[in-house]
Amino acid sequence: MKLKTTRFGMLDVPEENILNFPEGIIGFENCKRFVILSKKENAPLRWLQSLDQPGLAFIIINPMLFKPDYEPQLERQDLATLKIKDLSQAEILSIVVVPENPRDMVANLMAPIVLNPKLCIGKQAIIKDAAYPTRYRILDSYGENAESTQALSC
Repeated sequence: MKLKTTRFGMLDVPEENILNFPEGIIGFENCKRFVILSKKENAPLRWLQSLDQPGLAFIIINPMLFKPDYEPQLERQDLATLKIKDLSQAEILSIVVVPENPRDMVANLMAPIVLNPKLCIGKQAIIKDAAYPTRYRILDSYGENAESTQALSC
């Protein structure tokens, strides 16, 4: 699939890399197809690029890089949408907001992006645990020994 995007120009997206979000992303429910992009292999910050709205892309990160004890509890219906039994079968990502001063960037731990990489299905879940805020400061806890993430391929 060929797609012209605002940030990345023309992309050639293999069908097997397309993630389907049956419910879309909160606030963008009409955007159902996405792809994960990275400028460098194993980069901690990646992009969740919409294939339905070429100007829409979210910065994402694996929250385990800065919060290794992150253990969101998904509702049964979320697991059913993703066609998984538990989170061991999923990849969890957080949407990142980078303000003018990048040292103040935050991740949304209350509404993670959860992926079933085997079936290329995604969902933005809402976590009811008050310990997980929508604006968690990443660099306050990002360790020097954090593992780099692997690029997702479905």
